[in-house]
Amino acid sequence: MSKNEVLNIESDLRISRRKFLITASSFVAVAATPTFVASSLSSLRPQFSSRKLSLYNIHTGEDFEGMYWREGQYDAEALKRLSYLLRDRRNNLEHPMDAKLFDLMHKLQSTLGVKDPYQVICGYRSKQTNATLHKKSKGVAKNSLHMQGKAIDVCLEHTSLKELCQAARSLKAGGVGYYPKSNFVHLDTRPKPAFWS
Repeated sequence: MSKNEVLNIESDLRISRRKFLITASSFVAVAATPTFVASSLSSLRPQFSSRKLSLYNIHTGEDFEGMYWREGQYDAEALKRLSYLLRDRRNNLEHPMDAKLFDLMHKLQSTLGVKDPYQVICGYRSKQTNATLHKKSKGVAKNSLHMQGKAIDVCLEHTSLKELCQAARSLKAGGVGYYPKSNFVHLDTRPKPAFWS
């Protein structure tokens, strides 16, 4: 390789380095502007919304309407109110309800595109109540998830029970029991989907 060819290659390398440095410094200048930084961070930050539920307990006449989840977290006060609303009506015993159950109900309402309040037939069930009901009916499981605050029996006023059940099963999340004679659909948060009638 001649001396001139070597000098030409070195010159090309200097120009390439210069172009790189100019481009890089331009990027740094733009990236340092507040608008660029803010927009970059907002695209990385998860976008949170609120989740709302409306429930009416047909046995006590009590209701709940409001947000139970906001800004990326559950609202502790709303969860307390929901647990109270869903207490065992036979002995007034309360138990913390599984928040995933409310997520399931929220998603179900969104799937159906309805805003009617859920009519609650049964939420939490104490061991004593469950044992008594189990003796009277084969439809009450001995180890019901109602006793863990992971199940609820509901219906919607302007939605057929069959439609409610089909929509719940389409979510493929937890257990869905269809009880047309008793006019409710059972929902629970068991780990794997299970359907029965």
